[in-house]
Amino acid sequence: MLESGLGGRVCLVTGAANGIGRACAELLAGEGARLALCDLDGERLEEVGGDAALRVAADLSRRAQVTRLLAATRERFGRLDVLIHCAGIYRVTPLPQVTDAEWDQLLDVNLRSAFLLAQGAVELMREGGDGRIVLVGSFAARTGGLRASAPYAASKAGVEGLTRHLAQYAGPLGVRVNCLHPGFTETPMTSILGEEAREEALRRTPLRRHCGPAEQASMAVVLASDLAAFVHGATLDVNGGMYMA
Repeated sequence: MLESGLGGRVCLVTGAANGIGRACAELLAGEGARLALCDLDGERLEEVGGDAALRVAADLSRRAQVTRLLAATRERFGRLDVLIHCAGIYRVTPLPQVTDAEWDQLLDVNLRSAFLLAQGAVELMREGGDGRIVLVGSFAARTGGLRASAPYAASKAGVEGLTRHLAQYAGPLGVRVNCLHPGFTETPMTSILGEEAREEALRRTPLRRHCGPAEQASMAVVLASDLAAFVHGATLDVNGGMYMA
């Protein structure tokens, strides 16, 4: 029998109101983890995690709100064991139409938030000499994506580079850091794609099907578990063969 070791662990999941983040929260709850959940959509977040979960609505691109989230987690649970950072936004704006404002927004929400959360989480985790961080990127970091905008692809490539830096720094402190690159996944975020893009994704996927949020979440949870105890500084591509390293 495989043991995840997540029972009783304090797990912070961002983007927990929808999609992969919500699926992560549900899987972790099933493993007996104690949950701290965050999303910008506080109303939808109330539906997730059960009575014992801590829920915080926050804009994670802002340092003060990240600090508030981590402080609330520590106050409620006394520590932090796992961070799975799923929160992000997706855009398909063609290159000539990308504005400075859109560039800044994508980099802030997708990359700056990952930096701020990881920076604070490592400091909490090092106190116990053990921790696990999973940052969610995208196959757009590898390929440029199907219809992804330039700032989206750049932000997710930055998440992978950040993962490697964090792994170098945090490994000696007992904190494992890894990155998950999902391929096309059926979530509210990808619902903006039209039928042509969806059909193209299917053609480019050797498994010839789309992926559900739970399939991505299961891999994120494995990376955060004892099952991946010697996996560190790695990027896991979960895309049905759409991209093969």
